[in-house]
Amino acid sequence: MKKSVLLALAALAMAGTPAVAQEVIFEPDCSQGILKNAAKDNWFITVQGGTNLLWNKGDNEAAWKDRFGGNAALFIGKWIDPNVGFRFGANWLMPKGATTADGMFRDYKHAAINNTYYPEKFMAIGPQFEGLVNLTNWWCGYRPGRVYNAVVHAGFGANFILTHQQKADGNWMWHNGHHTQFYGTAGLQNNFRLSQHVDFFIDVTYTVFKYATVNHDVAANIGFNFNLGKTTWDCPVTAVCPVWKYTDAEGDALVAKLNAAERKIGDLQAQLDACLKRPVQKVEKVQDCEGLATVYYPINQYGLSAREKTILKSVASVMQENPNKKYVLTGYADNYTGTDEINDRLRQQRVDGVRNYLVACGVDAAQLETKTDNANLTDYGVKAAPLDRAVTIRLAD
Repeated sequence: MKKSVLLALAALAMAGTPAVAQEVIFEPDCSQGILKNAAKDNWFITVQGGTNLLWNKGDNEAAWKDRFGGNAALFIGKWIDPNVGFRFGANWLMPKGATTADGMFRDYKHAAINNTYYPEKFMAIGPQFEGLVNLTNWWCGYRPGRVYNAVVHAGFGANFILTHQQKADGNWMWHNGHHTQFYGTAGLQNNFRLSQHVDFFIDVTYTVFKYATVNHDVAANIGFNFNLGKTTWDCPVTAVCPVWKYTDAEGDALVAKLNAAERKIGDLQAQLDACLKRPVQKVEKVQDCEGLATVYYPINQYGLSAREKTILKSVASVMQENPNKKYVLTGYADNYTGTDEINDRLRQQRVDGVRNYLVACGVDAAQLETKTDNANLTDYGVKAAPLDRAVTIRLAD
């Protein structure tokens, strides 16, 4: 009896003696990771407004009440996963402060502050792009419906400048300053969930730009995020067996079944030990084996581990020594966990990954045929599900 058959029978014996007949239910398990959403999901619109404060050389010459300006922004963004996203849009601000007599942004409408400094005021508007990181989801794990989320944002933008100038008729107007400022920005957005589609936030932002010297701007904003379409993330589905309470009679029956199972396992163990003591039969021609290898995977995974790559390198050597032979690669996924859609995708991803690795190892692609099988590889029950997450490699008929 082959070793693999003995091991499979042992697994079947254990799976075939459940405590009582139970109905298996399927529930999301976020501990296994988060499934990717479609490109159309998890978009949002941000509207915000607030005040800003220039913090540069000379600005402290102006009174505090004359240094607070206004700013507002409109963004469109998307969360790629619960932790990382991006947004882009337009930013408007009207900083105030103090400058010298020949300063580009001097506000001539108001009198001098002192013998050296004059009021400063200008308007800036332009595009802005930022990356987003949800620190709460990153550090504490994703949880739908969480009330508070701390979001760090950082990026860059460009401002087109308008200066305050007087026309010939004495009226004041905003005039094109013929100057563009490039800047970097970073901040912390404190989000409070009002509903599934609306968040209120308080945002603190720091911006740095260079005009003659390095300039600094600190802003505080309040605003709303309007979440569009699907706003949540799905978790992999796993099988869960409910816990039942048993009567005394049921408990006695369970003990009897357990004793029978232990005897059966002991017999299988004895056969396995005897098999292990037998000398290994030398195979003269490996290429005559119908089943070259089977590659196994953890649940919901399709990447190859270092161990499986080592096995596939040996398989590739056999195939290269037999260039006239063709091989069939078949992808499997267990039918006890996950949806049909997820399992179909996993079967294809697994068999494609094995094929691509064999070709990368030097195997002629014409030797390889790939397919998927939506049946279980072993069909020994849910406790033997790890034996059904595999790719088999066999000689073609």
